[in-house]
Amino acid sequence: MPELPEIETVRLQLQKVLVGQKLVSVTVNSNRTVKSDLDVLRDKSVKGVKRAGKVLLIDFGQDLLLGFHFKMTGQLIYEEDGKRVVGGHPTEDFVNKMPSKHTRVIFQFDKGTLYFNDQRLFGWIEINPKFVDKLGPEVFSLTVAQFSGLFSKTSRPIKIALMDQEIISGVGNIYANDALWESRIDPRTPSDHLSFDHLSLLLEKIKLVLNEGIKYGGATAADAKYMNLHGLGGHYQEHFRVYDREGELCKRPACRQAGVKIEKFVLGGRGTYYCPSCQV
Repeated sequence: MPELPEIETVRLQLQKVLVGQKLVSVTVNSNRTVKSDLDVLRDKSVKGVKRAGKVLLIDFGQDLLLGFHFKMTGQLIYEEDGKRVVGGHPTEDFVNKMPSKHTRVIFQFDKGTLYFNDQRLFGWIEINPKFVDKLGPEVFSLTVAQFSGLFSKTSRPIKIALMDQEIISGVGNIYANDALWESRIDPRTPSDHLSFDHLSLLLEKIKLVLNEGIKYGGATAADAKYMNLHGLGGHYQEHFRVYDREGELCKRPACRQAGVKIEKFVLGGRGTYYCPSCQV
């Protein structure tokens, strides 16, 4: 599932091609995907493209935000004058003729066409999605005191709490693993056992890895297949600290010298990676 950096990359690219365009028509091929009457958007122009956590929002003004949640296999393909930009879960649809058998909704703008594809039909589209109202704040807007206050209230393992979108939004499996390694925190540590200093450092490191994710255009990994809107794979995977590195030597010099390798276990149903030596 795309996380904050992946969706931010999509947002930045769509901002370049959609703003100012008028929506001419909408074709819905899957009622399961659509949670709102999209006809109300016809003849309205795009004012901007936003993001709330992992949700992409196309702003049509007049308090109309068209929300997309990609879930596991959602993707957007935009075509204009024979050129194509793509984002989301990478499949052959990125290069095949559109629409495909996976195309759930087609948005015809006055200059180009936007296709929402979703193989497994887990993703959704909704105007002014109520889901967004439940999202916690993003780490970029939080002070250390605010961040500490959020996580000192739960005894759940810190990695599970970090991925709870109602506590903070946008952090998923990849960036939670790497931020915890950067902070030298065991993912299983109860959140309310962490000191203020630990949580202060964790906030700093979450911001670090998320900003790197945005810088490198997101990640392309085994359970987070992602490509940016030009069909180029994100490159954050080249900078993974521990995620998807089971059996490889820890990147910290002391651990590497001692031959300590990254281990994997399941926590909250998700693959969790950590160094057994420096994350204690």
